[in-house]
Amino acid sequence: MTESTLIPNTPSTTASWAQLIAKAIESYGLDSRPLFEKAGIDIEQIKAPNARVPVYKMEVVWRGAVEQCEDPAFALTVAKHFQPNAFSAIGMAMASSSTLLEGLRRCIRFYRLTSDGALLSLNESAGYIRLLFEIPAEHVEVTEEAMEAFIGCMVQLFRSMLGADFSPAAANFIHHQENETPYQQFFNCKVGFGEKHYELIFNKSDTEQELLFANPNLGDVLDEWMTKYLARFQSELLSTKVRAYLLDYLIDGDVDQKQVAEHMGMSARAMQRKLKEEGSSFSELLDACRLHFAEQFLRDGKLTLAEITFMLGFSDQSNFSRAFKRWTGTSPQQYRSKFDAAGV
Repeated sequence: MTESTLIPNTPSTTASWAQLIAKAIESYGLDSRPLFEKAGIDIEQIKAPNARVPVYKMEVVWRGAVEQCEDPAFALTVAKHFQPNAFSAIGMAMASSSTLLEGLRRCIRFYRLTSDGALLSLNESAGYIRLLFEIPAEHVEVTEEAMEAFIGCMVQLFRSMLGADFSPAAANFIHHQENETPYQQFFNCKVGFGEKHYELIFNKSDTEQELLFANPNLGDVLDEWMTKYLARFQSELLSTKVRAYLLDYLIDGDVDQKQVAEHMGMSARAMQRKLKEEGSSFSELLDACRLHFAEQFLRDGKLTLAEITFMLGFSDQSNFSRAFKRWTGTSPQQYRSKFDAAGV
C-alpha cells in the first residue's frame, strides 16, 4: 500500500507535512531518515505529487521528533520552516483571496486537502472571527505537536498574506505547556493553554483587509482543481458528493434536500445525520455553493442582481442580499463595485 492509496476513512495528511518535519529535524543538525523509517514512511515516495501519509504514522514522527530534538517547542520550529506550498493548492488559493476572511472561508471549504484528521469551523461574535479546530474522538492519533504546528503554520501563512508583522488577537490550545515563552514570542499575541478549544481568534477588522497577492481569477481556477481533487480523494464522503451535485445542478433550477437525498439513495433524515457525522450539513453545503457562484457572477458582471437571485434559488433580491452580506460582510452591490473599480 502506498502513502497515496489509503484505506477508506483512514485520516491522512498531505505528504508535504512530512517533508516539512524532516527539514525542521535537520535544522538541529540531526538525521531525520531513521525516524521516518521507524514510522514506515518512505522519504522518496512522499515526494510524489499529491502523496499523502496516514495520520497514525505521523503520530510516530511527531512524538519521535520532539524526543530526538529534545525540544518541547519543536512544533514552532516546523512552523518557522513553513512555506505556503506546504498546504498544497489551498495555501495558494487562500493567498489569492481578496481578504483574509475570504481566505478563511476557502480554508473551511478545502482544509481536508491538507489533513482530514481535524474539523475546522468559522464563527463570528462581538467583533471577532474565530477559527476553531476540533479533533473527533476517534482521531486520537492527532498529537498536541501536530495541532501546535498546524496553528503556527496557519499564522505564518497569514503573515505571508498580510505582512510579517501580522498577529492574531489570540491563540488557544486545549493541552498544557510548561514553558509558554516561545509561544508568546512566536504568536505575538495572547496565548492560552488548557483552554476549551484549539482556536485562532482575529479582530474582524483585520480579516477585512485586502491581501497583498489577491488574484480572484487564480482563486477560481484553484477552487475548481481542489474540488475535483477532493472528489477523487474523498469520493466516499457524502458531503463531497452532495457538494458536487449542488455545483452541477444549483444554477439549473431549484434543488432541495429531499431531491438531493433521493439522488444519494437515502432519506433526507439519513442524509442529514450522515452529513452531521462528517462535520457538515445540507444548509452549510448549499450556502457554500451559493456563495461560490454568487462571487463568480458578481465578479463577471454580466448578470443583473435579479438574474443572480433567480439562478441561485432565492425567493427575492432582498433575501439574496441579506444572505450575501451574512456570508461576506458586504452587500452584492459593494462586492461588484470593488471589482468594477479595480477593472477586474
